[in-house]
Amino acid sequence: MPTHVLVPFDGSPLSEEAVRYACTEFGDRTVTVLYVIDKGTDETAAIGWGDHPGEWEEWLEDRRDHARELFATAQAVADEYDVTLQTGVAVGPVARMTIEAAEEYGADLVVVGTHGRPLLEEFLLGSAAETLVRRSPIPVTTIRTQVED
Repeated sequence: MPTHVLVPFDGSPLSEEAVRYACTEFGDRTVTVLYVIDKGTDETAAIGWGDHPGEWEEWLEDRRDHARELFATAQAVADEYDVTLQTGVAVGPVARMTIEAAEEYGADLVVVGTHGRPLLEEFLLGSAAETLVRRSPIPVTTIRTQVED
């Protein structure tokens, strides 16, 4: 049975379901939600940094503020189960940073939301969750929804 569960959290309904699952199944263990700041996928990255000194730092601080807001949302979900969450922020590619965070925090299970894309589309497009499942040295539980065609 896991003693420390890590849940990558981006504020999406699917990541909320992952928190809900972690709290339901492992609420008496340590549950950490992780927000990963990834300049390659963040919708605000293009406006957040550039050639001017300080832009990167300002953008990064804005994303850290955003993470704190998301953690309040995750904690509201956890409060339904009387679970107090730990939180963490990492900067870099989502899958790689999730694996590194799991190691750093001593997590022995990752719970992640994934969209139920058709296999061919998943293969062609990839996803952070799919990469995490393939590369994680610890077990990964996926919370899945089916995408409408």
